[in-house]
Amino acid sequence: MKNILLVFMISLSLLVVADTFDDVVNMLKAQQAKEIAKMFNQNVEMTINDNEGVYSKQQAEIMLKNFLSQNQAKAVSIQHRGSSGQGAKYVIAIYETNLSKFRIYIFMKESGGTSLIHELRIEKEQ
Repeated sequence: MKNILLVFMISLSLLVVADTFDDVVNMLKAQQAKEIAKMFNQNVEMTINDNEGVYSKQQAEIMLKNFLSQNQAKAVSIQHRGSSGQGAKYVIAIYETNLSKFRIYIFMKESGGTSLIHELRIEKEQ
């Protein structure tokens, strides 16, 4: 019985994170940096092209907002979902504009009972 309950709880948590990633992708399509920033951890490891570092939630929001305003989305699609051995969940998405394609990596971890974005990388595809 304990094993069944454990499997159920793990499955439920994976569904919640999957929905969260779908929400983030929809927010990227809609250029909603402010809404995405609500899911940031207090400090976010962020890479946008050549700019990389650890930024406060507010700094990361500004960087994401600038990227989105300069690169209007034509399409955003999830290519891969997974999890790490340390309990982080991640998704890899393709962000397409009229001129370029970007690969976006989003890493989330549980923090205080909530899944938060700890790392966001946006890299231009060659």
